[in-house]
Amino acid sequence: MEQLTNLIISDHELALISNVLHKLMNDTSASSVMLLDKSGQVVTTQGSSTRRNATSLGALLAGAFSSSRHVAELLGEKDFRTIFQQGVHENIYTTMIEDQWLLVIVFDKLTHIGLVKVLSKKACDELSRTLERVRADTTRQKSSVLNIQFRSSVEDTIDLLFRD
Repeated sequence: MEQLTNLIISDHELALISNVLHKLMNDTSASSVMLLDKSGQVVTTQGSSTRRNATSLGALLAGAFSSSRHVAELLGEKDFRTIFQQGVHENIYTTMIEDQWLLVIVFDKLTHIGLVKVLSKKACDELSRTLERVRADTTRQKSSVLNIQFRSSVEDTIDLLFRD
């Protein structure tokens, strides 16, 4: 499991992040947009379709992303920066920001993947600047910690999802 960090995001920075996600959601007609720590911890989410299951979805998407990075290594690639999951009704596009965060966009069949790629790149650039300020501000950063309660919650959720 990826190591969780205890970064503190100010209300101002969270508002900036939320504005970028909201704009991306509207511009792509996405049903939901999420920002995750690469461990799966939800930073923030926009849209109603994932709010109920944000913790579970975040953990599973981060796990899938981590798995794809190991597949990349087996293929001799440095890593895979994006994943596109195509469903019957919904699609999920996940991309990495600054090797620490994941931007997740959930959208339907009416939205073209090319539009999502272009607009997510622009959003990633904007988010990267804000998130880099958060990471660089060592006065608000505590040492890396593993939040036992969060880990337990994620493990319980995964057990429930894959129970026979």
